[in-house]
Amino acid sequence: MTHSRSTLLLAFSLPLLAASPAISQDSPLKNFTAIEAYLCTYNEGQTRNDLDKVITRWTKWADSNFKVPYSAWVLSPIFISSNTPVEVVWLGAWQNGIDMGKGLQTWMDKGGDLNAEFDKVVTCSEHSNSASVNLRPPPASWPGKSGIAVFANCTMAEGKTPDEGMAVQQKIAQSRYPDGSDVGVWAFIPGPGNNNPEWDYKLVTSYSDLAAFGASWDGYVNGQGWRSTLQMAQGVISCDSSRVYHSTTVRNAGINPAP
Repeated sequence: MTHSRSTLLLAFSLPLLAASPAISQDSPLKNFTAIEAYLCTYNEGQTRNDLDKVITRWTKWADSNFKVPYSAWVLSPIFISSNTPVEVVWLGAWQNGIDMGKGLQTWMDKGGDLNAEFDKVVTCSEHSNSASVNLRPPPASWPGKSGIAVFANCTMAEGKTPDEGMAVQQKIAQSRYPDGSDVGVWAFIPGPGNNNPEWDYKLVTSYSDLAAFGASWDGYVNGQGWRSTLQMAQGVISCDSSRVYHSTTVRNAGINPAP
Protein backbone atom coordinates (compact mmCIF):
# COMPACT_ATOMS: atom_id res chain seq x y z
CA MET A 1 0.00 0.00 0.00
CA THR A 2 1.46 3.33 -1.03
CA HIS A 3 1.66 6.28 1.32
CA SER A 4 -0.82 8.24 -0.78
CA ARG A 5 -3.36 5.40 -0.70
CA SER A 6 -3.01 5.11 3.07
CA THR A 7 -3.68 8.83 3.40
CA LEU A 8 -6.82 8.64 1.28
CA LEU A 9 -8.28 5.63 3.04
CA LEU A 10 -7.48 6.98 6.47
CA ALA A 11 -8.92 10.38 5.70
CA PHE A 12 -12.22 9.00 4.48
CA SER A 13 -12.60 6.02 6.80
CA LEU A 14 -11.35 7.62 10.02
CA PRO A 15 -11.54 11.38 9.51
CA LEU A 16 -11.18 12.25 13.19
CA LEU A 17 -7.91 10.32 13.44
CA ALA A 18 -6.35 11.54 10.20
CA ALA A 19 -3.79 14.31 10.23
CA SER A 20 -5.07 16.62 7.50
CA PRO A 21 -2.58 19.04 5.93
CA ALA A 22 -3.72 22.48 4.83
CA ILE A 23 -5.75 22.48 1.63
CA SER A 24 -3.89 24.01 -1.31
CA GLN A 25 -5.75 26.71 -3.22
CA ASP A 26 -5.81 24.73 -6.47
CA SER A 27 -6.99 21.48 -4.89
CA PRO A 28 -10.43 20.20 -5.93
CA LEU A 29 -10.61 18.17 -2.69
CA LYS A 30 -13.00 20.49 -0.89
CA ASN A 31 -16.64 19.44 -1.39
CA PHE A 32 -17.73 15.82 -1.60
CA THR A 33 -20.89 13.94 -2.52
CA ALA A 34 -21.71 10.61 -0.83
CA ILE A 35 -21.95 7.65 -3.21
CA GLU A 36 -23.15 4.07 -2.78
CA ALA A 37 -22.74 1.26 -5.31
CA TYR A 38 -24.23 -2.23 -5.50
CA LEU A 39 -22.40 -4.61 -7.88
CA CYS A 40 -24.82 -7.35 -8.86
CA THR A 41 -25.67 -10.31 -11.08
CA TYR A 42 -29.14 -11.49 -12.08
CA ASN A 43 -30.55 -14.54 -10.33
CA GLU A 44 -31.46 -17.52 -12.49
CA GLY A 45 -34.43 -16.74 -14.72
CA GLN A 46 -34.40 -13.03 -13.84
CA THR A 47 -33.81 -10.20 -16.32
CA ARG A 48 -33.72 -6.42 -16.54
CA ASN A 49 -37.48 -6.45 -17.08
CA ASP A 50 -37.93 -8.03 -13.64
CA LEU A 51 -35.60 -5.48 -12.10
CA ASP A 52 -37.46 -2.58 -13.72
CA LYS A 53 -40.73 -3.78 -12.16
CA VAL A 54 -39.17 -3.61 -8.70
CA ILE A 55 -37.62 -0.23 -9.49
CA THR A 56 -41.04 1.16 -10.39
CA ARG A 57 -42.33 0.19 -6.94
CA TRP A 58 -39.13 1.48 -5.31
CA THR A 59 -39.48 4.88 -6.98
CA LYS A 60 -42.97 5.34 -5.55
CA TRP A 61 -41.71 4.22 -2.16
CA ALA A 62 -38.72 6.60 -2.30
CA ASP A 63 -40.91 9.57 -3.22
CA SER A 64 -43.10 8.87 -0.19
CA ASN A 65 -40.43 7.98 2.37
CA PHE A 66 -37.11 9.70 1.70
CA LYS A 67 -36.88 13.06 3.45
CA VAL A 68 -33.50 13.95 1.91
CA PRO A 69 -32.52 14.09 -1.79
CA TYR A 70 -31.33 10.78 -3.23
CA SER A 71 -30.61 10.20 -6.92
CA ALA A 72 -30.08 6.76 -8.43
CA TRP A 73 -28.96 5.14 -11.67
CA VAL A 74 -28.86 1.59 -13.03
CA LEU A 75 -25.79 0.75 -15.11
CA SER A 76 -25.55 -2.05 -17.67
CA PRO A 77 -22.13 -3.00 -19.09
CA ILE A 78 -21.12 -2.27 -22.68
CA PHE A 79 -17.33 -2.72 -22.60
CA ILE A 80 -16.02 -4.84 -19.71
CA SER A 81 -13.71 -7.84 -19.28
CA SER A 82 -14.06 -11.19 -17.54
CA ASN A 83 -12.26 -9.56 -14.60
CA THR A 84 -15.46 -7.59 -13.94
CA PRO A 85 -18.17 -10.24 -13.37
CA VAL A 86 -20.97 -7.69 -13.01
CA GLU A 87 -24.27 -7.69 -14.92
CA VAL A 88 -25.88 -4.65 -13.36
CA VAL A 89 -24.81 -1.82 -11.04
CA TRP A 90 -26.98 0.34 -8.80
CA LEU A 91 -25.37 3.74 -8.20
CA GLY A 92 -26.88 6.13 -5.66
CA ALA A 93 -25.92 9.63 -4.54
CA TRP A 94 -26.65 11.91 -1.60
CA GLN A 95 -25.49 15.51 -1.44
CA ASN A 96 -23.42 14.89 1.69
CA GLY A 97 -22.75 12.45 4.50
CA ILE A 98 -25.49 13.84 6.75
CA ASP A 99 -28.12 13.11 4.10
CA MET A 100 -26.55 9.71 3.46
CA GLY A 101 -26.95 8.73 7.10
CA LYS A 102 -30.58 9.84 7.15
CA GLY A 103 -31.36 8.07 3.88
CA LEU A 104 -29.72 4.80 4.89
CA GLN A 105 -31.57 4.86 8.21
CA THR A 106 -34.90 5.33 6.42
CA TRP A 107 -34.14 2.41 4.10
CA MET A 108 -33.11 0.22 7.04
CA ASP A 109 -36.22 1.11 9.04
CA LYS A 110 -38.84 1.01 6.30
CA GLY A 111 -37.44 -0.65 3.18
CA GLY A 112 -37.34 -4.30 4.24
CA ASP A 113 -40.16 -5.53 1.99
CA LEU A 114 -38.75 -3.82 -1.08
CA ASN A 115 -35.26 -5.02 -0.28
CA ALA A 116 -36.60 -8.57 -0.34
CA GLU A 117 -38.08 -7.89 -3.78
CA PHE A 118 -34.69 -6.74 -5.07
CA ASP A 119 -33.08 -9.86 -3.59
CA LYS A 120 -35.40 -12.06 -5.66
CA VAL A 121 -34.05 -10.50 -8.85
CA VAL A 122 -30.35 -9.86 -8.19
CA THR A 123 -27.52 -11.02 -5.97
CA CYS A 124 -25.08 -8.27 -5.07
CA SER A 125 -21.49 -9.15 -4.20
CA GLU A 126 -20.58 -5.65 -3.09
CA HIS A 127 -22.24 -2.67 -1.42
CA SER A 128 -19.61 0.04 -1.15
CA ASN A 129 -19.36 3.72 -0.32
CA SER A 130 -17.24 6.42 -1.94
CA ALA A 131 -16.64 10.14 -1.58
CA SER A 132 -17.13 11.84 -4.95
CA VAL A 133 -15.37 15.06 -5.94
CA ASN A 134 -16.16 16.84 -9.19
CA LEU A 135 -13.29 17.59 -11.58
CA ARG A 136 -15.33 18.99 -14.45
CA PRO A 137 -19.00 20.01 -14.13
CA PRO A 138 -21.46 18.21 -16.41
CA PRO A 139 -23.83 20.20 -18.66
CA ALA A 140 -26.95 21.79 -17.19
CA SER A 141 -29.05 19.04 -18.78
CA TRP A 142 -27.34 16.36 -16.65
CA PRO A 143 -28.56 13.83 -15.78
CA GLY A 144 -30.69 12.91 -18.76
CA LYS A 145 -32.97 9.90 -18.86
CA SER A 146 -29.99 7.85 -20.00
CA GLY A 147 -26.31 8.26 -20.77
CA ILE A 148 -22.89 6.64 -20.80
CA ALA A 149 -20.67 6.24 -17.72
CA VAL A 150 -16.98 5.33 -18.02
CA PHE A 151 -14.96 4.08 -15.04
CA ALA A 152 -11.18 3.70 -14.69
CA ASN A 153 -9.13 2.78 -11.62
CA CYS A 154 -6.31 5.26 -11.01
CA THR A 155 -3.22 5.27 -8.81
CA MET A 156 -1.00 8.10 -7.64
CA ALA A 157 2.76 7.77 -7.86
CA GLU A 158 4.68 7.00 -4.68
CA GLY A 159 5.14 10.13 -2.60
CA LYS A 160 2.45 12.18 -4.32
CA THR A 161 -0.27 13.69 -2.15
CA PRO A 162 -4.02 13.53 -2.85
CA ASP A 163 -4.01 17.27 -3.57
CA GLU A 164 -1.25 16.86 -6.17
CA GLY A 165 -2.93 13.90 -7.83
CA MET A 166 -6.35 15.51 -8.04
CA ALA A 167 -4.93 18.81 -9.30
CA VAL A 168 -3.32 16.98 -12.23
CA GLN A 169 -6.44 14.89 -12.85
CA GLN A 170 -8.55 18.05 -12.94
CA LYS A 171 -6.10 19.72 -15.34
CA ILE A 172 -6.38 16.71 -17.67
CA ALA A 173 -10.19 16.78 -17.50
CA GLN A 174 -10.33 20.47 -18.32
CA SER A 175 -7.83 20.04 -21.16
CA ARG A 176 -9.59 17.06 -22.74
CA TYR A 177 -13.08 18.52 -22.36
CA PRO A 178 -13.05 22.30 -22.92
CA ASP A 179 -16.00 24.59 -22.20
CA GLY A 180 -19.08 23.48 -24.08
CA SER A 181 -18.26 19.77 -23.98
CA ASP A 182 -21.20 17.57 -23.04
CA VAL A 183 -19.11 15.74 -20.43
CA GLY A 184 -18.81 15.49 -16.64
CA VAL A 185 -15.81 14.13 -14.73
CA TRP A 186 -15.56 12.97 -11.11
CA ALA A 187 -13.16 11.10 -8.85
CA PHE A 188 -14.66 8.47 -6.51
CA ILE A 189 -12.41 8.00 -3.47
CA PRO A 190 -13.01 4.59 -1.86
CA GLY A 191 -14.62 4.32 1.56
CA PRO A 192 -16.35 1.51 3.50
CA GLY A 193 -17.18 -1.67 1.60
CA ASN A 194 -14.41 -1.45 -0.99
CA ASN A 195 -12.38 -4.66 -1.01
CA ASN A 196 -8.94 -3.34 -0.04
CA PRO A 197 -8.41 -1.78 -3.48
CA GLU A 198 -5.00 -1.59 -5.11
CA TRP A 199 -6.02 1.72 -6.68
CA ASP A 200 -6.43 5.16 -5.10
CA TYR A 201 -9.59 6.43 -6.81
CA LYS A 202 -12.00 5.75 -9.66
CA LEU A 203 -12.10 8.25 -12.48
CA VAL A 204 -15.72 8.56 -13.65
CA THR A 205 -16.69 10.28 -16.90
CA SER A 206 -20.25 10.83 -18.13
CA TYR A 207 -21.39 11.30 -21.73
CA SER A 208 -24.87 12.04 -23.05
CA ASP A 209 -24.86 9.03 -25.39
CA LEU A 210 -22.64 6.64 -27.36
CA ALA A 211 -22.21 9.17 -30.16
CA ALA A 212 -20.65 11.62 -27.70
CA PHE A 213 -18.49 8.84 -26.27
CA GLY A 214 -17.33 7.92 -29.79
CA ALA A 215 -16.46 11.53 -30.60
CA SER A 216 -14.41 11.75 -27.41
CA TRP A 217 -12.67 8.47 -28.25
CA ASP A 218 -11.74 9.79 -31.68
CA GLY A 219 -10.40 13.04 -30.29
CA TYR A 220 -8.29 11.18 -27.77
CA VAL A 221 -6.92 8.60 -30.23
CA ASN A 222 -6.88 10.13 -33.73
CA GLY A 223 -6.77 13.68 -32.43
CA GLN A 224 -3.61 12.84 -30.46
CA GLY A 225 -5.18 13.79 -27.13
CA TRP A 226 -3.40 10.85 -25.56
CA ARG A 227 -0.05 12.59 -26.02
CA SER A 228 -0.88 15.64 -23.91
CA THR A 229 -2.67 13.45 -21.36
CA LEU A 230 0.41 11.29 -20.88
CA GLN A 231 2.62 14.35 -20.55
CA MET A 232 0.44 15.86 -17.82
CA ALA A 233 0.02 12.56 -15.96
CA GLN A 234 3.65 11.43 -16.15
CA GLY A 235 5.16 10.80 -12.74
CA VAL A 236 1.96 11.73 -10.88
CA ILE A 237 -1.00 9.48 -11.80
CA SER A 238 -1.77 6.43 -13.93
CA CYS A 239 -5.09 4.76 -14.81
CA ASP A 240 -6.02 1.29 -16.04
CA SER A 241 -8.19 0.24 -18.98
CA SER A 242 -11.64 1.76 -18.58
CA ARG A 243 -15.05 0.07 -18.38
CA VAL A 244 -18.05 1.52 -20.21
CA TYR A 245 -21.69 1.28 -19.04
CA HIS A 246 -25.07 2.41 -20.29
CA SER A 247 -26.71 4.45 -17.54
CA THR A 248 -30.44 4.81 -16.87
CA THR A 249 -31.63 7.45 -14.41
CA VAL A 250 -34.19 5.83 -12.12
CA ARG A 251 -34.56 8.81 -9.75
CA ASN A 252 -33.35 12.40 -10.13
CA ALA A 253 -33.58 14.27 -6.84
CA GLY A 254 -31.66 17.32 -8.01
CA ILE A 255 -28.30 16.50 -6.45
CA ASN A 256 -25.73 19.21 -7.23
CA PRO A 257 -23.10 17.35 -9.30
CA ALA A 258 -20.39 19.97 -8.75
CA PRO A 259 -20.73 21.41 -5.23
